[in-house]
Amino acid sequence: MKHPVTRTALAALALIGSLGTAHAEAKDQNALRALAVGGTLASWAYGLWEGAPFTDCRGAQWQLRGNVAHDHELNLASVGAAYGDCHMLDAGSWSLSHQTNFSVGRWTTRGDVAGASSAWDVAVVPLVHWQHAAFATHKVEVEFGIGPAWLSEVNIGDRQKGSNFQFSDHLGLNLVDGGGQWRVGLQWRHISNADIKKPNNGVNFTGLVFAWTL
Repeated sequence: MKHPVTRTALAALALIGSLGTAHAEAKDQNALRALAVGGTLASWAYGLWEGAPFTDCRGAQWQLRGNVAHDHELNLASVGAAYGDCHMLDAGSWSLSHQTNFSVGRWTTRGDVAGASSAWDVAVVPLVHWQHAAFATHKVEVEFGIGPAWLSEVNIGDRQKGSNFQFSDHLGLNLVDGGGQWRVGLQWRHISNADIKKPNNGVNFTGLVFAWTL
């Protein structure tokens, strides 16, 4: 078993590595996307390196999860159910867990647009959560995730998405109840098809996320 200091150092390197990936990318939205992708991959790689029990979800619960967000042209309202918060490992004062979110979202446009004025998306996104004690019994949480999504319209608003199949990249900063009953926070979500088919106009939603354990 690795020494706790070594575990903490490895965890820090994983997070710093993801930040480095973001810095190497272009600024603004591209940097956030790089952080979401880099943080997700680094977290799973670190869990694999440490021999985390990915399939051990004893005591896992379902949470109802909602998200309201927007970008410069589109509004999003989504609802879903997330299963897990399955503990993977502890790294010093941080803990790492995973949860899978199943969601359905409604997109609507603002103003005159060239494409459809509304659309639906369905997504399945495995999430990883880094948690650290904040105050009282609450915890602060950094959330990363990447998963597949299906969009009902290829052209929505003034965006040409290229295909119905998309990837949904998630980056969040949450406050979590110490007992895991609820979480609330800020979420950034990027949706594109990774240039599988062009044109591939990405969408970047920024908004609020909230979840409650059933």
